[in-house]
Amino acid sequence: MANIIKNKKTRAIVQWVLLVVLVGILAYSLYTFVSNLESLRLRGYMRARFRRQAMAQKITPDQIRGWMTFRYVNLVFGLPPQYLQGALNIKDAHYPNLSLDALAKQQNVSSAQILAKTSAAVANFHH
Repeated sequence: MANIIKNKKTRAIVQWVLLVVLVGILAYSLYTFVSNLESLRLRGYMRARFRRQAMAQKITPDQIRGWMTFRYVNLVFGLPPQYLQGALNIKDAHYPNLSLDALAKQQNVSSAQILAKTSAAVANFHH
């Protein structure tokens, strides 16, 4: 390009225009990608795949662990979103994005106690 455009001002303007066009194309492509991804998420396509995988694994209530969040437990066991909140009397505003270990720490009880209560609540829902 340096040989074609000899005028430095013109060359600088052309370079800036090309840069702006390329950045615009990149921004539009990123926006389109994120919009499509969000659309798929909102329609449940991403979630449905996870549910099929979780159900195929046949997880049992005794396999619940302290690192799991209540959102994860609800999803894996197909529970209504507010079921465990009511069953375990959880008042924390971070529910369901709260791990079982974090709840145990907040309530000053052992993780084993929270795990047992959660496992029992899940088992009771499915029986």
